[in-house]
Amino acid sequence: MMILADLPPIPVPASTLLIISSVLFVGTFAAALLGLRPLKQFILEREALYDKVLRGSLLLDVRPRSVTVLNAFLVAVLGAIGYLATESLLGMAMLGFLGIFAPKAIMKILRQRRLAKLEDQLVAGIQTLASGVRAGLNLVQSMELVARDGPIPLRQEFGHLLREYEFGLPLEEAMHHAASRIGSGDFRLLFAALHTHRERGGDLGETLDRIAESIREIQRLENRVKTLTAQGRATARWLGAMPAIVLLIIYFLVNAEDVKNLFIDDLGKLILLGIVVLNVLGFMWIRKIMAIDI
Repeated sequence: MMILADLPPIPVPASTLLIISSVLFVGTFAAALLGLRPLKQFILEREALYDKVLRGSLLLDVRPRSVTVLNAFLVAVLGAIGYLATESLLGMAMLGFLGIFAPKAIMKILRQRRLAKLEDQLVAGIQTLASGVRAGLNLVQSMELVARDGPIPLRQEFGHLLREYEFGLPLEEAMHHAASRIGSGDFRLLFAALHTHRERGGDLGETLDRIAESIREIQRLENRVKTLTAQGRATARWLGAMPAIVLLIIYFLVNAEDVKNLFIDDLGKLILLGIVVLNVLGFMWIRKIMAIDI
């Protein structure tokens, strides 16, 4: 009986090889073309979000395309680290997937920090407006006082509002844009009260004093709630970070092979999926309990 290994190779005509190569080339090109349009749409949507946050909310002169390039580089680096650490495509995909959402998370943190500073400076800014009005200035001139002498980032926001007003936008509409751009209930309260005052009149200085007192009381209650829920929020953060910390400890201090098997073995992948699902559910549950709106 002839062994298969001893059989002579079957000659393949050059025309057949050419047809197979052409089919593979066309198939690869079609797959790349079909996947290019959704990818391009995804990139454009992300760049629109970057532009809205960086130039709209943070008032930073940063090109969205620069963030996209840095994001692609970060995904490549994290993917390479994931593959070198786990020696599996799953580890590479998991870290690369985290890199995709890293810019959005970083911009969210920057926006929250800026918003916290703005809200902390708002009461002092309203008092400056009230002092300017009592000194004989009108509302626009009092805003110019805040834009010139106020702390950063409050003076940046009032400066942007006044630039829109100088370019021909009505003051009420400029205040509406500022409230939407900042995204703070305290600023919406201030600009809504100023808009009402411009329509109905009255003592502007006294109105500003009442607004400052109301916002001060709201912020006092919010700080009280944050203090009472600080332990729960810390628990949620630790819960979210604990699986990754435990895996790193096992990888570097106990047995790296066991961690690699989680990303290679089918049972290990199932265990990882269960960890991720339960961790996300627990994190969202605690955050839901701790979310108290005043």
